[in-house]
Amino acid sequence: MTVRPVRRSSLVEEAVAELRRLIGTGEWPVGAKLPGEVELSRLLGVGRTTSREAVRALIADGQLAARHGSGTYVVAAAPVSQFDRELRRAEVFDVYEVRAALEVEAGRLAARRRTREDVAALRAALAARDAAADPDALIEADLDLHRRVVLAARNPVLVRLFDSFVDALREAAGQLLADTDLHGAEEQHAIGRAHHALVEAIAAGDPDAAVEATRGNLDRTLDELRAEGVGPR
Repeated sequence: MTVRPVRRSSLVEEAVAELRRLIGTGEWPVGAKLPGEVELSRLLGVGRTTSREAVRALIADGQLAARHGSGTYVVAAAPVSQFDRELRRAEVFDVYEVRAALEVEAGRLAARRRTREDVAALRAALAARDAAADPDALIEADLDLHRRVVLAARNPVLVRLFDSFVDALREAAGQLLADTDLHGAEEQHAIGRAHHALVEAIAAGDPDAAVEATRGNLDRTLDELRAEGVGPR
């Protein structure tokens, strides 16, 4: 395999072009696992930030997929069409509608039933979410925080429902983070504030505020998808 180092000024664009060449020529076929970030940066002759942004661009285009704990894989030989992207957004919408139904009730019950230990665990999970340094870490920290909310609800059936649903949540969250048209930096800051409000509402034993914070978080995402013409009104 021959990888051509990137040398021109628009490094991210050139890195994206080289990755697409490797995929398009079959040197990295569908199903292939990309080298790790350090090795990929070395092969491309760019810094880690540049290679990371290039990989994210191909994830957004549907050519790559990041799998937690495993790596990044080629999933399509060419960028995904607009139709397919809209179809994926529709799937995310369906997942987030179910997520809203489950987590709103979990937040309400958690505010009523939480213990001192639950509050400490929630605040630790929130701090881990705030400190997440990359998209994969953010997704896992976010899921851990929400599972702790479900645990604080003291309903074992709700816990089993969440656990059975977590893979779909992880995939949908990954697609949202990759879709920068929907989930930019400003949106991420707003979502972070909503998570802080949720934890404080549960700590204060305020079910109404917990419901409001959860709905504010998830409804924002659903409204953005609706604005893109995805999902029923």
